Amino acid sequence: MLKTIFIVILLALFNINMNLTNASETANENKDTLIEKTEYLVVADLVFDEIYDIDISEGEYKTSVEIMLSWEADTSKFLKKFGDEIIHGKKLDDFLDTTWHPEFFISNAENPRTTHVKTLDVLQGKFELFERFEVVVSIGAEMPTFPFGNLDLFLDIASFSGSTKKMLFQPASLEIGHHDADEHSHEVIKGPWILAEKYLERQGRSSLNHGGKEKFSYLVSHIKVKHSFITTAQKIFTPLLILIFLSLFINRYLLIFEDESGGNNGNWRVGGQITLVLALFALRFSLSGSIPTTHYLTFIDALFVTATIIIVGSLCWGIYVIYLMQNGFIEKAKSFDKSSNLILLLLTVILFGWCGSFIAY
Repeated sequence: MLKTIFIVILLALFNINMNLTNASETANENKDTLIEKTEYLVVADLVFDEIYDIDISEGEYKTSVEIMLSWEADTSKFLKKFGDEIIHGKKLDDFLDTTWHPEFFISNAENPRTTHVKTLDVLQGKFELFERFEVVVSIGAEMPTFPFGNLDLFLDIASFSGSTKKMLFQPASLEIGHHDADEHSHEVIKGPWILAEKYLERQGRSSLNHGGKEKFSYLVSHIKVKHSFITTAQKIFTPLLILIFLSLFINRYLLIFEDESGGNNGNWRVGGQITLVLALFALRFSLSGSIPTTHYLTFIDALFVTATIIIVGSLCWGIYVIYLMQNGFIEKAKSFDKSSNLILLLLTVILFGWCGSFIAY
């Protein structure tokens, strides 16, 4: 019986492996077929010079990018007129009006890109079209584990001067800053972010162009960044933990039953918790630009919910104890006052466990 089960498992694993191999081979065949059928294979190299104003609450960032597009074509007309000159400005515009060249737009840009420099030359029998541009890019700031996890600063470069039959992007290289730039004097990714991963891929997407029946080539860059842990600890974790600790500290050492009138201790306890509530709201407001706006709770949202429940719970508990004392329920007030420390501590542990479940998302 065991032998039969073992053979069945081996056959199943073999079948899965064969299917995966066939799928990979089919994908490669399709890719090669596309390259063979296209008229111009446009090799693309990207360099990100600046990535700044990353706003995950609005789901956008700003970037300055250099792109080099090279393709094989008849270069004799160019060489006869310009030789080894690198043309730009009016010369460039006039020449491009007379010949086919790859044109693109940024499909996830919030407005048209601003071109700083654009040049064209011929090198080793290929045209090389260089452009540096600046653009505001819209992204989906999906970070359920924020401030942990990665944020994908993707850039969609969409061709429109021909379908995949006319031109096809060929991803070559993606760099964050020039390799010979001084890392200390020129930081590419601005703000409390660290590069986690980067890659470049080609996609084919349908378009309303050409009647909507043909696919156009897309070049998609993925730059995944993550929050610096030190910045996160300073700006988020430390303030929140201090507020929670102060709330538990006030509840522990300002026992109302020691002052049966509900006087000084009660006033300090309620007043202290109210101050912490206001401080919590102020902290949330100050971080509003750094927290993603989502339709679901993130890890940081869970931390703020935890702090709110603990502080507001301590405030309401203290008010209720004072109410009992002022209405003559002294023993009941003492019992509630003593038990508050254990209950709030257990509640804190449970809520922190709930927060931890978001990290394992």
